[in-house]
Amino acid sequence: MLSRLSLVIAATSLLVGCTAHEKVRVVESATVGVQAASHEAIRGIHNVGITVSDIDETLAFYGAAVPYELVERRRIPAATFPAELLAKRDGEVEIAFIRTPTVFLRLLDIDPDNAAEPNRRPVIGPGYTHICFQSHAAAPKYDRFKELGLDMVSRGDRPVDLGGYGVTYAYGYDPDGIMIEMEQLETRAIAASGELGRKKIGHTAWISHVANVTGDKPAMVEFYSTILGYGPKREIPPTKRQTFDDIADMDDIEIAASWFDVGNLQIELWHYTKPKTPVHDQPRMLDEIGYSSVVFEVIDLAGTAARLESEGMVFAGQSFELGGRMIRFARDPEGNLIAFQERLGGSDPYSIESVRWFAETRSPTGPKVD
Repeated sequence: MLSRLSLVIAATSLLVGCTAHEKVRVVESATVGVQAASHEAIRGIHNVGITVSDIDETLAFYGAAVPYELVERRRIPAATFPAELLAKRDGEVEIAFIRTPTVFLRLLDIDPDNAAEPNRRPVIGPGYTHICFQSHAAAPKYDRFKELGLDMVSRGDRPVDLGGYGVTYAYGYDPDGIMIEMEQLETRAIAASGELGRKKIGHTAWISHVANVTGDKPAMVEFYSTILGYGPKREIPPTKRQTFDDIADMDDIEIAASWFDVGNLQIELWHYTKPKTPVHDQPRMLDEIGYSSVVFEVIDLAGTAARLESEGMVFAGQSFELGGRMIRFARDPEGNLIAFQERLGGSDPYSIESVRWFAETRSPTGPKVD
């Protein structure tokens, strides 16, 4: 059961396969009499939302470094989004969907005709701080991002070898001030992941996780355990290492962490105990440059909502249908946006079903996945 948590869930559409002129049908939200879905109705993370200053520049920057396929792009009225999610009410916003080997990215430009100022979220958070691009150490994407001008956070001229187990790490900020992590994996590290590693290495780079740096990790672990129906795959207690300092470019840091496997991606929950990650107590909005949301793909939205409501979530507002999808937004205990999305009728060419590589390792007792 959820405790210390009241989620105000708003519904909107951030959907592909529709035009700006299609009519949005408002559907009253109700779960009374709806049979609760199992946890397996959540198939994985469909997309990570990122608000950017210029979609063209974002496409050019990342497209020159990693697999980054544009599959949909259009402008829609800003008022499509509820005021609870987007402060801008007039004019248009632009949305682009990007396909990567493991997950989609949803780029949002709230002012397509004017560039916004960069916004650097601190390494210690709070909030969604980064996604992680992994690549083979023989063709490291660290080098390519460095050539493109990524502003490296991590110390030194090379990525940091954290513990001698075949993976190197580095952080860097893109031109919008949005941080990414780069992990370079040696063959032995890839082989240690078995079939999962073999599937990933078919690509030049892939996204392995999205990071949420939280001021109250126990509350966030409880939150995601309730949503997913299982606990973290792996956890570390508050830990210090010189290599942590080198990666984050801060002295004497101490970090605790938990990882959830979610179908196709990991959710990485970090908490800096030194310097301490502050608790964020205000609702995040889509207007802010940076990572904005994590959207789960589900096969039974109404049933998932019924289950979560029975476990303590408080749903409010209405749901929108647009372009054949339904999506409902919520906020986690620190105001970060999450959502649940379902395709209505027919097959979905943008489903993440084919990349549910963590599907057999989701339970806490499954094999370790790094």
